Amino acid sequence: MPTETSAKSPATPPAKPGDSAPAEKPIDRFHPEMPTIPGVTGVRPHSPPSLDPANTQRLAQILGALAAIAAIVFAIVWWVKSSSRKAADAAAAEPTPAESPLPQLPSLAVPPPHTGPTGVATVEELSKPWSAKKFNFQKPVTGESIPALVVRLPGGALWAFALKEPYGNCELEYVASTDQLASKYNFQASHPMVVNPCTSTVYDPLKVGPLGDNTWARGEVVQGSGLRPPLSIDVVVRGHSIVADRME
Repeated sequence: MPTETSAKSPATPPAKPGDSAPAEKPIDRFHPEMPTIPGVTGVRPHSPPSLDPANTQRLAQILGALAAIAAIVFAIVWWVKSSSRKAADAAAAEPTPAESPLPQLPSLAVPPPHTGPTGVATVEELSKPWSAKKFNFQKPVTGESIPALVVRLPGGALWAFALKEPYGNCELEYVASTDQLASKYNFQASHPMVVNPCTSTVYDPLKVGPLGDNTWARGEVVQGSGLRPPLSIDVVVRGHSIVADRME
């Protein structure tokens, strides 16, 4: 009967004397070997690149320059703050000069407003017909001084008026010469007149002109573009004096 032969793996040949057994590779528990991938051989894990000494030196130089700049900026800021503090302390320590008193201005004497009548002339100064005299009329309360003229009319009446033309700035004139009235103003007259040299207006002292609302005033306009007679001033005789107390 044939004998079954069991399949056995070939026996390991016995080691010969003098042959050294292959050393077993120690197992590192912290760095296990990479598994072998079929078809990929000789691949090692990626290792981080080593720093270039030149780059390291350049980086150190940049950091040093930044540190120097920061130190300079800090020193400048500290110096500015220190200078400002010293200036403030010096200003606080400096004594404030005493204010000098203001000079005393001399007081100006203001005359009180005129409240009484204004003296114009004496009776003797205006004793003849057509005699005239200039004066300044002071308004009551305000004391404003207004140039004026008073004339002795035939028959003894007195006529006083403001020399400033109504509604204007021209100064009126008293012309006693009839020849001058004819040559300069082309007006034939038999007695003195009041004229406006700016408009050649002629006012007659012996006539009265209307002002409206049944109001009349002496010095009617007999020639020219005047709108109304001169502004009249009331005058009265008190003893030997002629005074004015009211203006139109």
